[in-house]
Amino acid sequence: MKRTQSFEVPHSYPSELRYEPRMICGFRPVPEPHLGIYVGVLQHMVKEQNRHPGGSYCLIADWHATTTWLGRPHMQQATLATAAALLAVGVDPRKTLLFAQSHVTGLGEMAWLLSCMTPESLLLRNPAPRNPGESRLNIGAVLYPVLMSADVLALRGTKIVVGRDQVMNARKVRQIARASNRVMGREIFPVPGVVVHGEAVPGIDGCKMDFYRGNHVPIFCGVHQLRERIQQIQTDSRRMHDQKNPETCTIFRLYSMVAAPSRVEAMRVRYEQGQIGYEEAKNELAIAMVEHFSGAMEKFEEWCRHPDDIRDVLRNGAQVASAEVGGTLAVVREHLGLAL
Repeated sequence: MKRTQSFEVPHSYPSELRYEPRMICGFRPVPEPHLGIYVGVLQHMVKEQNRHPGGSYCLIADWHATTTWLGRPHMQQATLATAAALLAVGVDPRKTLLFAQSHVTGLGEMAWLLSCMTPESLLLRNPAPRNPGESRLNIGAVLYPVLMSADVLALRGTKIVVGRDQVMNARKVRQIARASNRVMGREIFPVPGVVVHGEAVPGIDGCKMDFYRGNHVPIFCGVHQLRERIQQIQTDSRRMHDQKNPETCTIFRLYSMVAAPSRVEAMRVRYEQGQIGYEEAKNELAIAMVEHFSGAMEKFEEWCRHPDDIRDVLRNGAQVASAEVGGTLAVVREHLGLAL
């Protein structure tokens, strides 16, 4: 099961940096990877991993996760589970550099230097919505866009792929890049473009799906557990033979994300003509999810049986990313007068 990493460690680039098209994408680690992660960003990132000459970089944002919760065993489990899920659905470590954020040497230093070049007003203006469970007194949550900027700018990313909930933070990355370039007197960082894919995925309560909210539908679990979770999806009071609105129904919206288009259209007709009840629709959703993720489920279980192989992939990725960050830091130190 052990995979090899084809990325080569680059040389550092004193006084100049290369800006090849490069995609950056990040995922907060969760113990149970869910449909929201897959539909929101992941499936699109997998499709695009061949399109960037400068490479595709995918990070597991474990530092970002510490703004919400702490705990060694939980964090390790979540990091490994998230990495296994990414690899199972198609992230190819020969094409996409996969690593854990906290394992990359230099990202913390870059975040500090960027924070010193970021106007206070930029962070306090239009703050992004807090994640569930995030403390209002957590300064890490306030500095979230600075750390996100370090992730992108230290790796010289030219494109950020994000879900809709991260658009505001991604725009701040662009603003921080411009502010930092002004301080240093030249264009050290590229100003990355922001690519928003997918749609907001509803959870079982109708709100945005999020593990920290507890309303997620896991994609790598047993059939019995999946059915139990889907049974908890909230519905309105319409009865079996009543006409139903597919556009406002969480069951149908989730079904449309995993079922074949012809089956989705057939389900829509049954909704509008009152030919299906919510219980049957939930059963159809469970079947569609099992079918859609059956191949990935086998790969996920195989990766989970070999956690050391996952660690090898992450270590290799962190080594290459650390070298990239080191090259960027050398230039930033030089322009800030920190290189002696």
